[in-house]
Amino acid sequence: MKKNDTRATENVVPFKARDDRFPKAALDYIDTLLTVQRDRFDAEMACLTPTDFSDLPTRPTASLMVADTDKFIGAGWSSLGQRRDGTSFRWMGRVGTLMLPLNLEAELPFSIFGCGFTKRRFLKETTLWLDDMPVRFSLTRRGFNRWYMTGTLPKMAPRPYYILRLEAPALARLAEGVDAFFSLAVSEVRVNC
Repeated sequence: MKKNDTRATENVVPFKARDDRFPKAALDYIDTLLTVQRDRFDAEMACLTPTDFSDLPTRPTASLMVADTDKFIGAGWSSLGQRRDGTSFRWMGRVGTLMLPLNLEAELPFSIFGCGFTKRRFLKETTLWLDDMPVRFSLTRRGFNRWYMTGTLPKMAPRPYYILRLEAPALARLAEGVDAFFSLAVSEVRVNC
């Protein structure tokens, strides 16, 4: 490390007291490694160019994702279940994600239909995100355990796909004696339909 190079110490929070367990040579070695790592990171970031998605193929502006179809692509979901009335659904863990290969160059209305929850408060405290942006929605309950969310997905910069993420505050046991923990049951997601 050069004597006039101060990058390794610019953003270091000082210790309250020097720890005698670490010899000075070890601390100098760690500082050197961190400086090299920062240099490599800066070099890689300088080489990156912003991705231009203006030449994407035409993407749809509407989508219907039912729990038992191939369009229900995401993570955090259980295997397919079916209610007595024939409604298919998937239980969600604490976080459930869905891939939306849509054109969001304009705001689009959406609806999420559900047919169960393990605790009522999980439904009330669930948050919805599009990529890393919070999405506002209204929640309506219908009957004993059916519910739906409606709202508007915000306008986003062009990308091949977006991630819609539902986050519940916690998990609960599905039923007494069953070793499965879930939060909400989702049957379908509609965007601009």
